[in-house]
Amino acid sequence: MRCYDDVTELDFALADLPTLPPFDAAWMADPRDFTVEYAINPHMRAAGGELNEVDRAAARAEWAALREAFERLGVAVDVLPPLDGHPDLVFCANPGLPVPREVTGGVDEWVPSRMASAQRAGEVAHLAAFAEARGWRVAPLTGAAARFEGTGDGLWHPRRRLLWGGVGPRTEASAWEELAARYALPVVRLRLADPDFYHLDTCLALVAKDACLWYPPAFDAAGRALVERLVPRAIAVDEEAARRGFACNAWSPDGRRVVLQRGAEEVVRALRAADLEPVEVETSEFRKSGGSVFCMKLALPQRG
Repeated sequence: MRCYDDVTELDFALADLPTLPPFDAAWMADPRDFTVEYAINPHMRAAGGELNEVDRAAARAEWAALREAFERLGVAVDVLPPLDGHPDLVFCANPGLPVPREVTGGVDEWVPSRMASAQRAGEVAHLAAFAEARGWRVAPLTGAAARFEGTGDGLWHPRRRLLWGGVGPRTEASAWEELAARYALPVVRLRLADPDFYHLDTCLALVAKDACLWYPPAFDAAGRALVERLVPRAIAVDEEAARRGFACNAWSPDGRRVVLQRGAEEVVRALRAADLEPVEVETSEFRKSGGSVFCMKLALPQRG
């Protein structure tokens, strides 16, 4: 298959793509070491330029409440142990991409990331070993792409054999070309246009087969057109909720209930109007490091 960068290139309809199982399991990383020790995105510093300070007890309580929220929705949660010296491991969406057996045609494969920041590079082998121990075959990129950050920039379309790939400061376009060719997989590439939205998962949440939350100014014109063409119910999020409230860093395990950061009242109303059920949680301590609900888990299909 190929990568798609413009609506004029589209030669498929979502309804015609093969189906995938629900991604209704999640890996979460123990938040033992979470804090802000360096700045690798614009959200990690306070207005005065100093690093944000984390209340570690509050962070652990928020993480536990998020896990409980997932489990109440029927999500099977598996916990990745901490790794000394890696405070951002809690954002475990970033160190790899799961490619389920329904896509590979054989076995579940795990594609390790090539992290853009040296501070997070050690997370990749840690998570790859965790995946391998659970039956996933580790399948690294072999091409020229220097940067690739897993499900931070790679979003599986709900229940469809389609991958959305962010192109920006954390992932290069050529990474998606390699994956599209390797798995005979259509990849819709979206270029990120605002440094606050450094991963695709900060500005786009695919919450159902036909619905998403998104912040349109985070994308270039071609990207906006692709979202509008392929997602009939594209719910635009206002700037405050997107940029500071991380409302687009949401996740739905079932295409009906949407877990998102508490307080985005207009977004909550829009979800309800779209017959979706908002599940509000608190991730304020983790937002100090540039992440929220989606970043704090890695979704994949449940395997017996």
